[in-house]
Amino acid sequence: SAQLEEPLIVRPTSETIIGATFARWVQSYRDLPILINQWANVVRWELRTRMFLRTTEFLWQEGHTVHATREEALEETRMILDLYADFAESTMAMPVIRGEKTAGERFPGAVATYSIEAMMQDRKALQAGTSHFLGQNFSQAQEIKFQDQNGEEVFAWTTSWGVSTRLVGGLIMTHGDDDGLVVPPRLAPAHAVILPIYRNDEERAKVLPYCESLKQQLTDLRYHDEPVRVRMDDRDLRGGEKKWQWIKRGVPVRVEVGPRDV
Repeated sequence: SAQLEEPLIVRPTSETIIGATFARWVQSYRDLPILINQWANVVRWELRTRMFLRTTEFLWQEGHTVHATREEALEETRMILDLYADFAESTMAMPVIRGEKTAGERFPGAVATYSIEAMMQDRKALQAGTSHFLGQNFSQAQEIKFQDQNGEEVFAWTTSWGVSTRLVGGLIMTHGDDDGLVVPPRLAPAHAVILPIYRNDEERAKVLPYCESLKQQLTDLRYHDEPVRVRMDDRDLRGGEKKWQWIKRGVPVRVEVGPRDV
């Protein structure tokens, strides 16, 4: 029963909030288009949750746009779908199929919903991003009107689209298995880790300088127009424990260096 110091508002998506704002902002065709992008936490009722894939609260990126014509709104809807697909395939190395949802799977109130679907290792498709053409449905419901070039008052055309932390789940399910995880190199914080292997101080004195030199050689290389990111782990841990820690972190390449390698 205690009052919160700051008001807390939970919501499923932002169409209602953004639509009311658009109704105040849009007065003339000169105001258009308006393109809004934001990151926000949203809440969904999920009876059975699955880590990253279906949670009651999650972080997501969502966009909302308003346009003067149907053609502009449709072009925006398809452009964002292509943008999501390109990111999934080029950056996440996660192949997707793009297409339009059936009427039964369409976002409520949308004229058309387009999505990218990624095929997971269990042969199930994961909806990885959606882009909605809302037509004039939300504009008519929320009075998003403007004066066009002929001086007539008309309803605007809107879109909305989003991806969420479900992409993290998709990445793990695509690039992980019982033997660990390999994060795609364009996303991996480190491309390679060097693991020195030695049994005594004498071997350590030989192996560590070689590993430092190797680290520098690798760092001088470039991947995707950036220096290769290399770590060296010289912590005093058992080899198997150290190796497993880096497997779980998903570093793409592990380089184990012992006295014989030197």
